[in-house]
Amino acid sequence: MFRLQVRHRVKPLLLACVAGAAVMAAPAAAQQVDSNKLLEVMVRKGLVTREEADAMIAEAGAAAPASAPAAQAPVPPGGVAADGVQTIPYVPQVVRDQLKQELRNELGQQAQAEGWAKPGEVPEWTKRITLSGDIRARMDAMLFDRGNYTDFVNWGAVNEGSGVDVNPASPGFVNLPYLNTRNDRVAMRLRARIGINARIDDWVTAEVRVATGNDRSPVSTNQTLGQFGEFGKYQLWLDRAAIHLKPVDGLGVELGRFANPFWSSTLVFDEDLNFDGISATAKVKLNERFGLFGTAGFFPLFNTSLNFGSRDVGSFRSRDRYLVAGQFGIDVRPSSALRTRLAGAYFRFENVQGEVSAPCAFNQDVCDTDVMRPLFQQFGNTHMALRDVVPNPAVPESLSPEVQYFGLASKYEVLSLRGEVDYGLTDRLSLRFEGDYLRNLAFKRRRVAPLAQNNFAPITTAGGGNYSGGDDGWQARLSVGHLGRGLPQGDQTIHKKDWNVHLGYRRIESDAMLDALADSDFGLGGTNMKGWFAGGAYGVAENTAVGVRWMSTDEIAGPPLSVDHLMVDFTSRF
Repeated sequence: MFRLQVRHRVKPLLLACVAGAAVMAAPAAAQQVDSNKLLEVMVRKGLVTREEADAMIAEAGAAAPASAPAAQAPVPPGGVAADGVQTIPYVPQVVRDQLKQELRNELGQQAQAEGWAKPGEVPEWTKRITLSGDIRARMDAMLFDRGNYTDFVNWGAVNEGSGVDVNPASPGFVNLPYLNTRNDRVAMRLRARIGINARIDDWVTAEVRVATGNDRSPVSTNQTLGQFGEFGKYQLWLDRAAIHLKPVDGLGVELGRFANPFWSSTLVFDEDLNFDGISATAKVKLNERFGLFGTAGFFPLFNTSLNFGSRDVGSFRSRDRYLVAGQFGIDVRPSSALRTRLAGAYFRFENVQGEVSAPCAFNQDVCDTDVMRPLFQQFGNTHMALRDVVPNPAVPESLSPEVQYFGLASKYEVLSLRGEVDYGLTDRLSLRFEGDYLRNLAFKRRRVAPLAQNNFAPITTAGGGNYSGGDDGWQARLSVGHLGRGLPQGDQTIHKKDWNVHLGYRRIESDAMLDALADSDFGLGGTNMKGWFAGGAYGVAENTAVGVRWMSTDEIAGPPLSVDHLMVDFTSRF
């Protein structure tokens, strides 16, 4: 019973399959023969009767065409047949995936070898490099009082040349070069700087910056437009090149040529001054309201030439100059709005004081202390003659030439005290008061006065002609506006509609500080000046501001000299 039931159930299904196969096989005679054999097997097995098989064979024959179509030329794989039919071969998905992976691997290896960028990404090394810079256009006006004294010696011009014969009776006598002190000067100036910062490792970075400049001055990157005439091109100077290390949290070490590492004002160092050498700065936060900071460093100022000497007497000993300095300060924040900082610093300048040479023949090309003259200087420091010239024995001593260079008459060991109170009016708007005091601890009036060549009291005053140089300086400044809280002056980001204004007074005596490193904009630049200064700035766009500064100054020691300095700046940063 069970077998018969299965047979009756399977039979209709088999008949349908064979019939369908026969109909589908009709176009191909070979497939027709295969279907007939299948039916014969089914008859022998008793699955279908002879009558049923014959009926299916007859039905399939009726469906077949009367004659087989003519054979056509085979269609090439993936090609186009003679009748224009294009054949696209079928590629299984697994093969396509394998081809894509092989292609991806091959291109990845080639991209890695050749440094290609991945789609949507930039090369890894570019993520470690950042660019920054600024361009400043300035209108610069130096306005002099018509009653100024005229015979101010340009000591820098003397020392940069081949010396000057200072004996008026000598046939080779030439008047010393003098400064312009009465005729106003107006110039357009340009400053352009671009820097590259690279992150070498988590604790190592490097910096390189180039800048414009009229010359190798360490305190100015201004380029006077029209200096070389008829649109002549200008020079670029290496302004910074340094390696910055942060071996532990709160400690930074700098090597090379880098920004001023000390917390100071322009009373001490010009804002464009960079330092050569090595420095270390530490910051310790004791709690939320109290912190300590300190900086120490060693900075070369001058390195004696390998071949320094005279053709007459041979080489001379080295007279290298350098600065050793340290600063310590406290940072107190009684509240989120109020911040107070106090710091003291000591700057010891080694071998900057001039020294009288060994006896030096009147016609000797180089004397052993010639390198003691400043290779860069501004105005204000007291000067002394460097050469002990042996007269020409062939002529009367009064007629013998005396070619001289001039060096600094004083030593410089400067104590600097600085304080600041910053009160936040809003998140970004603040009121700030700053005060600075300087004293040159190494200044000895009794030693300097007999050597002095300048900084005498006017001969029209009581006791005129006496040396009147000094050794201290101070400054007070009040500022309000968007001051970039916690950032050094000039480093804050400029936003559109940001503004700030300031007012201050400065007095810095002749030998309170090395004039070569002091503010280049105050008076003639350097020391021995006093006066008021004021200014302000406004952000006309993002990272773009217009600024105005005015300085009205008078000389402290020496004959009358009054200078007003006006600067109008347009600055853009990127």
